[in-house]
Amino acid sequence: MIVIGEIQNPRACQAFSDYLLLQKIEHKVVVDQSSQRLQILVNPEQQVKASELFEEFVNNPNQDKYLQASWQTGAVLKGGKSNLGLMAIWQSGGTLTKLITLVCLLIFAASYFGFFRSIFQQLSFQWSVSEFYRILTPAFMHLSLMHLVFNLCWWWYLGGKVEKHLGSNQLLQILLFTALISNVSQAILANTNFAGLSGVTYGLAGFVWMIGRRTQSNDLFLPNNIFIFLVGWMILGFAEVLPINMANWAHLAGLLTGIGIALLATKKDNNKKATD
Repeated sequence: MIVIGEIQNPRACQAFSDYLLLQKIEHKVVVDQSSQRLQILVNPEQQVKASELFEEFVNNPNQDKYLQASWQTGAVLKGGKSNLGLMAIWQSGGTLTKLITLVCLLIFAASYFGFFRSIFQQLSFQWSVSEFYRILTPAFMHLSLMHLVFNLCWWWYLGGKVEKHLGSNQLLQILLFTALISNVSQAILANTNFAGLSGVTYGLAGFVWMIGRRTQSNDLFLPNNIFIFLVGWMILGFAEVLPINMANWAHLAGLLTGIGIALLATKKDNNKKATD
């Protein structure tokens, strides 16, 4: 397929995509990894017509016909024929962000379809030299759909930020360190019956928040209100006023680990700048 143009605004791109559907032009919307803009691709035999329509849209994107197209294609979009939406979100993710998301989804699906006991026996926390990996693997298990969705949303948002701006290696380091320290802390200070990626997501929250404060970055930061919400949620967990059980020590250990990694990273950068 051939790229006929790029659109930055997702809503505008959706409107044009709807209009192309009405014009019976097969197309696909993808995210350009370098510019993070949405690209519209069409088949070569429809390129001329699609390019003319794109030029018309760019010159006057507020025409009523584009809004009407969105209404008229509503049923089609519900049927899953739009390539924007979830597909564009998925394509915007980094390699490691996607990989961990898939691992968590597959483990949860296997647990849901009758393999929970065997999975828990193989992946739950265990003090064992021969099965050392079980210090990390509880992070990839989830005990309910809400638990899974909550953690993966934060993972995609925070992990995606880190991978996009600092690379997969930095994200992998944070993942391993925060999973290790949060899981061990929960096992020592509470018990070994826990699961979930929340220790890692709290670590990412601490890392991104501190990086933003130390570097004043406009790209990699976490707003204070979101950080306060996460800390407040953790405090409620320790206070045991919520109707759910939470791995509170894993959350706290993950948060402090993430902040610590950010402090070390920014200190190293400052020292390097001072010697240059």
